[in-house]
Amino acid sequence: MSDNRLSMSKRTIRISTALALVAVTSVIAISLLMGDATAFNAGGSDGAARDVAIPEQYSERCSNGVAVPNPEDNAGLVADCAVLLASKETLEGTNAILDWSADRAISDWEGVTIENNRVSRLGLSRHWDTTPSDKLAGRIPSELGNLTNLRELHLHYNHLTGEIPSELGNLAKLEQLHLHYNHLTGEIPSELGNLVKLEQLNLRDNQLTGEIPAEFSNLAKLEQLHLYLNQLTGDIPSELGNLANLRKLGLGSNRLTGEIPSELGNLAKLENLSLDWNQLTGEIPSELGNLAKLEQLHLHVNQLTGEIPSELGNLAKLNRLNLHVNQLTGEIPSELGNLAEMDHMLLSDNQLTGAIPAELGNLSKLMFLYLHRNQLTGAIPAELGNLANLRQLFASSNQLSGEIPAELGNLSNLTSLLLSNNRLTGAIPAELGNIAHLRLTLSGNQLTGCIPESLRAALNGAARDGYNDEIEKIGLPICGADTHTPTPTSTPVQHSPVPTPTATSAPRATATPTPTATSAASNEVMSRLAALERQVAEIPELRREMAAMATRIARLEDGSGAGAATATATPTPTATPVRVIEASPTATATPSPTPTSMAGTSGSAACIERLGGNGSVNGRWTPDCLTANSSDNRTYYARFYTFTLYAAAEVTITLASADATPYLFLLVGEGMGGEVTQENGVANANSVTITATLQPGVYTIEASTYRAETAGDFTLEMEVTR
Repeated sequence: MSDNRLSMSKRTIRISTALALVAVTSVIAISLLMGDATAFNAGGSDGAARDVAIPEQYSERCSNGVAVPNPEDNAGLVADCAVLLASKETLEGTNAILDWSADRAISDWEGVTIENNRVSRLGLSRHWDTTPSDKLAGRIPSELGNLTNLRELHLHYNHLTGEIPSELGNLAKLEQLHLHYNHLTGEIPSELGNLVKLEQLNLRDNQLTGEIPAEFSNLAKLEQLHLYLNQLTGDIPSELGNLANLRKLGLGSNRLTGEIPSELGNLAKLENLSLDWNQLTGEIPSELGNLAKLEQLHLHVNQLTGEIPSELGNLAKLNRLNLHVNQLTGEIPSELGNLAEMDHMLLSDNQLTGAIPAELGNLSKLMFLYLHRNQLTGAIPAELGNLANLRQLFASSNQLSGEIPAELGNLSNLTSLLLSNNRLTGAIPAELGNIAHLRLTLSGNQLTGCIPESLRAALNGAARDGYNDEIEKIGLPICGADTHTPTPTSTPVQHSPVPTPTATSAPRATATPTPTATSAASNEVMSRLAALERQVAEIPELRREMAAMATRIARLEDGSGAGAATATATPTPTATPVRVIEASPTATATPSPTPTSMAGTSGSAACIERLGGNGSVNGRWTPDCLTANSSDNRTYYARFYTFTLYAAAEVTITLASADATPYLFLLVGEGMGGEVTQENGVANANSVTITATLQPGVYTIEASTYRAETAGDFTLEMEVTR
């Protein structure tokens, strides 16, 4: 039996049972008892489900004159009261007891809003960090479909399970339906397509399956559709292109297949389109260039092919373009240099060719430019030195040539410059030393000369971030340093095609100039060795695995191997995973034993949250959550976010705040007690970033403050690339 037939059978059984109760036990629908004929739907041609019959006992309780004043004049409110009393036990959790009782006025019930003597809003959502035992559990009561005047239904951030009742499709006046961050299963009922007044539909972060109902095309007033982080399959319905009022469409982190419908280019009001972390194929429709109001386009981690449409350069309001981890080919369109509002442009892990367009130097607001792991050629444009707000420029593992532009030294806000594993030549510009707190990688190129002393810290910083011994891998001496320092044997040096003789290479008596033929042979051997070295260096998976193994060995030798073991405890799946970061909703992470610095707080469990698949959090520092890594015995506020990687990936974490100076820790393991692998923070800055190459495992981000006892709002964002 198919899933659809099974779902229909369940609904048929439920309806039949309700009708049988009416006939046998004289249980009648409250709407009929109270004379409100419009509240009962007999299941006619509109395809909506029947109302669920409400036992008469609830009507009697609500007619006592306390729950509903003047019940004889408020038949509709009595009916709504009975619906809620009949739903109460289904919604309550272990400790989450609703105060709904006929002994109290319905206007005083938790989450209930009354307008015009009818229930217009039901707000039973919890905050994301609410203790699990205080969240509502059970199933969504199908009886709620009888609240015919309901305009808003909020049940998010709870522990609700089971299927979404098809009876919710009867709520003809509903404008907002929020069921996100629960554990709902089953298919999305097509009956939700009957909610013609619906403006917001949020079902994200559940475990819903099946296809996106094509009936959603009936939701003419819909402005927001959020279906992130489920297990939805099938194609994206082209009918969604009919939703003329849609501003936000979030379908990311599912299992959707097929091509991106060109009809989405009809959504003239669309501001955010998120189709990331799926299995979409085909080309990016050029029609997306018609979305004049689009601000964010997230298509990353799919299987998209073809070229990047030049029409995307028409999106004057676009500030985020995420196309990384696909199979895109061709050149980067120079038209992307027209995107004056752009601050994130992520094009890494594709098969892009050609030169980096000099026009990208026009993007004055650009902060993150990711071009690594492509097949780009040509020189690095000097125009990139105009990007005054640029924080990260990743262009490693390409085929870039020519010299490193000295103009890059103008980028005073740059924190990471990754240019390793290319074909760059010439000297390293001393101007790069003008950039404070720079992380720099240059190995795997053909650079000459010496390393400016001012860049020693930048290259050492790269080594700490997992690019093992970056200075030694470059193979050049520090300018002004002792030139007799031995070169490590693990990395061939390309100072000269002829190797410098050592004490054991030949007896002194035979130190005669080598014949020309021998020199030619030596040159050929060294050239081929250097080429082989570059080829090995351009295999990122091998490079990362070797670095990870070296780190684990070092930790085991000094007795700290437990942390390393934790980082690789989760086995990598045999098949290539669709998602790198865990996206399915889980219970609040169980923290490690409370550290000393947490003593006296309101409880560490409430300070930890599972990071969602979209990697974005709006949080707030408060006195009840303190850092686990204070080094000066002062009180620092912090929040903790746990995530799981199922495959090796490069993770970029950015913490920003206008209220306080942020400070970041990256911990190995789940909870507060993990080993700190990286930390970063700068006095008086309003944002801080950590970039790390991580192996599969569980990690925790500690979002803290640079100054003690500082409260305020912050934004945490994490980008994951393979």
